[in-house]
Amino acid sequence: MEKKLNDKEAHEKEKFLLFEMIIIALIYGAAAIFGFYEFSLFNTYIEHVLKKEYIYISIMVSFSGIAGFVFFIVFGTLSDNTRSRWGRRRPYLLIGGIIGGLAMYLYSFSPNFFWCFFIDVIIIGLASNSFYAAQKVLIPDIFDTEYRGRANGITQIANLLGSMIPVGLTLYVNEYYSIQTASGTLITQEGYILSFAIGGFTMVLVSIIGFLFIKEKPVSELPPKKTFLEDLRKTMKYAELKAHKHFFRIIIAMFVFNIGIRIILPFVFNYIFDLGLPTIQLILIFSIIIPISLLVMYLLGKIVDKYGRKRFLTPLILISSAGFFTLPFISPNTPMNFIFYVVSFILVLVALMGLMVPLLTWQQDLLPENERGKFTGILNFMDTISQIPGAFIGGLIADSYGVQYIFLFVPIFLIGSIPLFLRVKETLILKNE
Repeated sequence: MEKKLNDKEAHEKEKFLLFEMIIIALIYGAAAIFGFYEFSLFNTYIEHVLKKEYIYISIMVSFSGIAGFVFFIVFGTLSDNTRSRWGRRRPYLLIGGIIGGLAMYLYSFSPNFFWCFFIDVIIIGLASNSFYAAQKVLIPDIFDTEYRGRANGITQIANLLGSMIPVGLTLYVNEYYSIQTASGTLITQEGYILSFAIGGFTMVLVSIIGFLFIKEKPVSELPPKKTFLEDLRKTMKYAELKAHKHFFRIIIAMFVFNIGIRIILPFVFNYIFDLGLPTIQLILIFSIIIPISLLVMYLLGKIVDKYGRKRFLTPLILISSAGFFTLPFISPNTPMNFIFYVVSFILVLVALMGLMVPLLTWQQDLLPENERGKFTGILNFMDTISQIPGAFIGGLIADSYGVQYIFLFVPIFLIGSIPLFLRVKETLILKNE
């Protein structure tokens, strides 16, 4: 009888976790759509509609990174100490998603660089980081260590699929809302209005769904709240820093890793447009790349829950670096070149998205249980501040030598992060022991 009750409880828990995983996957998918437009098409808008040089993109991306660091840690700390009837994360998810989504739509009407800068850095900087501060602690808040790898695998699949929606729409816009010039394909403002309307209102819708269906711990199970300044002052104490030394080690490692990633992210679609490939060929490339990438992320989610977070990290970084080194020199203009191009692009995607499955799981394991929002904000330092050197390195290389050559500089930072990751403890093995 007791065994049946235990089996029933386990079954109910699995159903609950599956439902929450689906809701969180929707949230991650919407964030991917929103983030794709902000980090890619926001930048091409400056080039295509406003006719500005690449350095303007670098300026906006860099200030956006600074705003992200400041606002993320503010909202993360505030959410840790929120004890509302609606939960501590859900209000930030809702308000940030609605304001950020509406601001994205307004961006498509920006008449000059000042308005692009104001909407992206100030309005979206505040709103999106309210949303992200809540989103990024949902998995460690809800899932125990032994489930987090799979949860991250599924959310990264949703992340990639979410990214593919604007990719597909961008291909559509590229076909029907673009003009050909001597310098390549340019998207018209009407194409940006359509794209940002879909991205913005998807964010609004999913933030409402998340607010309604995410189940947080009741207030009675949470520790006493602290004031904002009290919480931040505690973090600055040496004893606190020493107690979480592995957390700070992974911050340093991720900072180096993400400089490499940020070299190419702002310019990926500038690179794709400059190739001048027919839309049908772009569709064929992505139709091959995406299923393989989804399978890799699913398998990585299971692997990191079984074998640990760091075991396969080094070989994956080394293998994916081969894609960065070869991609600038390949054009898919012959059948053999097409095969090599697809393989190189798959390796690049493994670095951009597949590696995030073990890395995100590892980071979440190291977050202090009752301060996850604040420490996720600190962790966000590597993701936002790394935009500054990354974006400027990418912009300078693209302006000086051509946008395709930015890929060559990425492995320097990816490989350089390996010794730093090796100094971080293996959380799954230590917990099981």
